Amino acid sequence: MGAPFGPFRLRCEKPFSRTFTNASGTAFLKEYRGIEPSLRQEREVIATARADGLGVSVPEVLGAGSTDSTMWTVFRHLPGHVGTVRTRNGLNAFVEQVIELGRRIHPAPPGTPPGAGWNRSADDAPTHRGFLMGQFSSRARARPWWDDLGTALESLALEPVVYLHGDLKAEHFISSGDRVSVVDWEACARGPAACDHADALFHALRDLLYLTSSRRIQHERLERLQVPGPVMAWRILLWLDRRPALCPNAATRRSLRRLMEEPKPMNVSRIAAHAITEAFDLGVPR
Repeated sequence: MGAPFGPFRLRCEKPFSRTFTNASGTAFLKEYRGIEPSLRQEREVIATARADGLGVSVPEVLGAGSTDSTMWTVFRHLPGHVGTVRTRNGLNAFVEQVIELGRRIHPAPPGTPPGAGWNRSADDAPTHRGFLMGQFSSRARARPWWDDLGTALESLALEPVVYLHGDLKAEHFISSGDRVSVVDWEACARGPAACDHADALFHALRDLLYLTSSRRIQHERLERLQVPGPVMAWRILLWLDRRPALCPNAATRRSLRRLMEEPKPMNVSRIAAHAITEAFDLGVPR
């Protein structure tokens, strides 16, 4: 697998992917597992190429293929420092990097309906609301918040469809001098730009609340992401929907209902932090 760039050794294992590095440190291999491995591989290769054409620094694709049990892609290794939100400078840099990435990929409307990946698909939804609500499990329809969230997301109806990275977190930005590269495009999609900003805000808040001992958060920095309340509520509820049986109870908290109705970005960050803290206190895993 991955020849002639290997041999590779395991570096990181996640629920739906494994990453390997070669002995010389010049390449890394991603193995897609579980959910739609062939589609995730295809989406990442396509998005990486198009993002490069939009002026985004991305890892070069060296090869792609499959075995009897999995799909894989080999990328050229990117030297540099992995981003973090655990320090003031790291958080500031992450917010700026998210905003700059949006300047490059969000003004490029694909001219297609909302959906997964950067290519038109038979599974595309006709509306932002349909695309976002369609990402929940079937059991979510029985939750008390289902109708309220669907109604709140109708406010996105007139927003343009743009390219989305789909998984914006600090560690997906690699800095080397003045150059910042963006990795892990397998969750790319088409939808409202607010989805990328909500994803970034969610990951920043979750990491600060789960991985540090302090709950003092620089909301004035995170406010720059300008996340609408309904989209942030959607992102938190999607996280809870993908967690064990305890999580539906966390999803009924009043703070999430407040979030759906909140118009001010500063308040969105604070209410979202409160909702994630409630989930943490209930034992919801990161």
